[in-house]
Amino acid sequence: MLLDLILSSRLFNWFFGTMHGRDERQDLTPARITASAFAFTVMAGCGGGGGGGGMPAISGAISTPAKEEPAEQPIKPAPICSVWLEGDSVLNGSFFPMSKLAEPPAAGIARLRPMYRVVDRTVPGNSVQLRRQGFLAEELDTRFVVLQFGINDGGNGFNYREPLRSMVQRVKALGKTPVITGLSHVKGAPKWRDDYDALARQVAQEEGAIFADWGAVSHPDADFADDVHPGQAYSTRLVEQLVRALDAAAPECRQ
Repeated sequence: MLLDLILSSRLFNWFFGTMHGRDERQDLTPARITASAFAFTVMAGCGGGGGGGGMPAISGAISTPAKEEPAEQPIKPAPICSVWLEGDSVLNGSFFPMSKLAEPPAAGIARLRPMYRVVDRTVPGNSVQLRRQGFLAEELDTRFVVLQFGINDGGNGFNYREPLRSMVQRVKALGKTPVITGLSHVKGAPKWRDDYDALARQVAQEEGAIFADWGAVSHPDADFADDVHPGQAYSTRLVEQLVRALDAAAPECRQ
């Protein structure tokens, strides 16, 4: 090493040993320490430019720690807002003879809750007896499935409770949420209407379905299109009642 060469050189010995007449075996004097420091300085200067074997220079720069990036926020999945409508002319929005409301229930739901995708499979004159077999083969693709039956079942004395139950169980088996509306009112308040509405409520309670309770909606005679079918004002109130039931189960879809 260059330091060894400097320290062992005759000039170094002459200057600090022979010249001053001191024994080199003694402790280093301040002058000797100064020379050593000088030698280290020479070494550092010689080793800075090339790829030689000199001592590495010590950098005076202080490294700055890397700035931490903020953690990415998880992306919130979009809410599932969709409803499948099964029912008769009341949920279809039609009335005798071959007329339809300006805003049928499917359109009313879309207006009140634009986030919903609405599938309308309602058919005037339908009943659980007529629809059950086909419904049990349906591949339902919505979050909610509304079942509005009972007017034609009750008016004709059809079996209602167990066919309705089987439809509710089909909805649940597919991982969807069943909604039973119950029966709307008809003029004259026939006893069968209340009896079938009670059956609808019972099935909803036993099967854990949502019960929208259409029977609780006001129904003055002036708001009927005929003796059975709601006019626009009554139909809109029924839709609002249904939407309230959907809101309770899916408040994220209210926008």
